[in-house]
Amino acid sequence: MRVLLLGAIPVALLTALGSAAAANSLGTAGPFRVFGTTTCPAGFLAQLQGQCDPPPVDPKLAPQPRSAAEVQRALKLIALARMDQAKSALDAAIAADPNNVAAYKLRARWAIPASLGAAEADVNAGLLLAPNDSDLLATRALLRRHHQDKTGAMRDANAAVAANPDSADAYWIRAQILRDLGRLADAEADLTKAVTVEPGDTQALLLRAQMRLALNRSQDAIDDASAVLQHNSADLFARQVRAVARGRLGDLAGAIDDLTAILGKPGQPTNVTPSQASFGDLYLQRAILFAAIGRPDDAMRDLDSIVSIGGQRAILRMQVYLRAHGFAGLAIDGKRSAAFDDAMRACFVANVCWQGLTQQT
Repeated sequence: MRVLLLGAIPVALLTALGSAAAANSLGTAGPFRVFGTTTCPAGFLAQLQGQCDPPPVDPKLAPQPRSAAEVQRALKLIALARMDQAKSALDAAIAADPNNVAAYKLRARWAIPASLGAAEADVNAGLLLAPNDSDLLATRALLRRHHQDKTGAMRDANAAVAANPDSADAYWIRAQILRDLGRLADAEADLTKAVTVEPGDTQALLLRAQMRLALNRSQDAIDDASAVLQHNSADLFARQVRAVARGRLGDLAGAIDDLTAILGKPGQPTNVTPSQASFGDLYLQRAILFAAIGRPDDAMRDLDSIVSIGGQRAILRMQVYLRAHGFAGLAIDGKRSAAFDDAMRACFVANVCWQGLTQQT
């Protein structure tokens, strides 16, 4: 039996896990790729207490050098994951020199995604000073995308790429807008440009893996996801993408291995809570795979996890679907029963049934 895992990646999973770690830099546009890359020799607690913070900037410096020094101090604080202190340094940089474009740019990116209004204000202030700045244009394109302004977002993204054809982040941002417009091949082409410009850009590799999955290029998606995992073996989102692609190619054991790296072994206690209910989709996909390779007991253990995570609501949703698709006598009461388990076992091995069930849950 060849199993085709669904290509939909739960948005909540991405939110819960954060974006994929890219190269060890902040990038140049949009949200920071990574931060907290520097460790404090005195230990993590000391780092949180500020014992490794860079020294304050000399207040006797002239305004422009003082502003530039505050930006450099902010960068060191970001590397230490001292984000509030970095914001204060950037505030000081702009107070010292209201024409410091680099300070506006960095403070705007600092504000994404928690304070998009503040990010927009700083991007616009920066663009008044530097109308053709590629990084500011790309960041504004991302913000306009958030507001569903696809025309404005594309205009800014095109301008960003034109201003700097070597900006990996500008291509990454434009690729997201192109995806929104249904132009998946063009999005993939932009991501290829991003990876060509910056081969270590794993955020572009991960997004390209998703584009290639949507374009039914599963092996290429596997290659990209594997490249991300070589850089960061703990990237759970890359593992999920690879699991989907492996399932599509019939590598059921490989897909199970990737899902197990996310979920742990079947039947083991999990830290997943109802607020992370999207993980139920992953358990369901793995249960289907277990059934397909003749491991029904493990499939039922994953069903236990689905019920544990989703509770009565999860059972009700599955009962409603099963009742309408060949199991007319099944009760719809939100209760686990032998009849419910039997119906689920039967659904796991029926191709049409489990595909619809995955979409339902």
